[in-house]
Amino acid sequence: MSTTVDPPQDIDTPSLRIGRSVAELFDTRGNARAEALAVADVPAHDTAFTPPRPLDWLHSTDSDDDTQPRWTERTAEACRTGVLRTYRSDHVTGAPAGSEELTGLRFTHKDNIGLTGFPLTAGNPSLSDRRASVTSPLLTAIESADGRFIGANHMAEFAMSPTGHNHWLGDGVNPRNDAYLSGGSSSGSAVAVASGACEVSLGTDTGGSVRLPASFCGLAGYKPSNGLFSSAGLIPLSETLDTIGVVAHDAATIRRVADVLFADDAVVTPADRSRLDSSDDCIDTTGPETFTHLSLAAAERTCDPDIAAAYTAALAGIGIDTIASGERGVDCDDTELNRRSVVVVSVEAARNVGRVLDWDWDLLGDQVLSRVIRGTTISAIEYADAIVDRDRLREQYLAATLGSARFLLTPTSPIPAPTAPSGPTGADARLRREYMRASLFTRTINYLGLPAITIPLAPVSSGISPGLQIIGRPFDDRALLDCAVAVANSLNTDASR
Repeated sequence: MSTTVDPPQDIDTPSLRIGRSVAELFDTRGNARAEALAVADVPAHDTAFTPPRPLDWLHSTDSDDDTQPRWTERTAEACRTGVLRTYRSDHVTGAPAGSEELTGLRFTHKDNIGLTGFPLTAGNPSLSDRRASVTSPLLTAIESADGRFIGANHMAEFAMSPTGHNHWLGDGVNPRNDAYLSGGSSSGSAVAVASGACEVSLGTDTGGSVRLPASFCGLAGYKPSNGLFSSAGLIPLSETLDTIGVVAHDAATIRRVADVLFADDAVVTPADRSRLDSSDDCIDTTGPETFTHLSLAAAERTCDPDIAAAYTAALAGIGIDTIASGERGVDCDDTELNRRSVVVVSVEAARNVGRVLDWDWDLLGDQVLSRVIRGTTISAIEYADAIVDRDRLREQYLAATLGSARFLLTPTSPIPAPTAPSGPTGADARLRREYMRASLFTRTINYLGLPAITIPLAPVSSGISPGLQIIGRPFDDRALLDCAVAVANSLNTDASR
């Protein structure tokens, strides 16, 4: 019989408090020898801990340095316009003129994507004095192709809410129906495009943060294969899962922007471009044999009725006979993949948010604080297991879902959009449920590193347009975007209708 040894109560250190909370949470206490060693080792661990180094390209500045600012703050209206600050110059990156491939397109970018000399707050006002000393190469490539950046976007604090919630700036309002939120965390990117402030926006997607707000606001949103686009100049949430993505009215515009990004060596390395090129063969991107799909039974079980109906209609519009192909529909349990995704993002978010804020948790809003603290309680073994198993689990997932097909179709989200809070009480429980449900079909895609895009479907009764998510194989991004354009054309639904 084993006995438990209670740690001495006069030892009160961060790691011991965390250890106690984890033990109580999972009820794993019971090995006397191991616990005695752990208690004895606590002071050494606390003394030896060295906080990760702050981002060396994000620095504080004296307010006197901004006597002639190159931007105008638009915080008050950012929830509804999506634009947090506007730029006073048409050329903000200093990129030399290259082509005219993006002439006529106005762009914005999420406020965690750096632009040298400009503020970079990641949706947290305590960083308002920070300035980036690195410009994202995606911004430079776009401006070099004659795209014009007009400003930076509202976003969920530290990119950590799929609903568009921001404790400090207010929640993103859905331009399609203000009874709903915009979704997030790239809330401002979707709001700015949907409201007409710009034609294209760059956001970030760590678990659906480009695809979800794009879907909720009736737009197209592209998440590339993990690692395809450079992350230089990005305030990270999760190095493993972060991607910079694109929001636009339609898939054709995203394809136009992606062509510029794919061709730029600072955005996509030659080695990764060769992977894109090797999968860029000619296929029929609209034939039923090209696709597999989430089964109708699974959609009806997991989605709101309007979403399930819109999804069923979309499959029929593409030409997929769901009666004849019913047994080929995918209905796999990805609970474990979702759990591992949460493990990875929680641990990496705790590290990254902590080092940006110099470990001052009081600077965080309640929702983000609760998620960050969760990351400090996850064991190193659990995190390492989630990282090491990714490749194996990806192959298993592709075999189980795609089989011999090239693309997987699912609803983008099981809900039309998160509902706006109706008051200070009662709303929190509903928002928490929607928070967890919203990214049901998107989270695992980041964990597995797959490319995906959402395209808008016909509006439902609320006036909100659900999204159809198309998922591809790693680095099959060109074919994925071509497929999305073809599918959108066949369905004849886009945000410019």
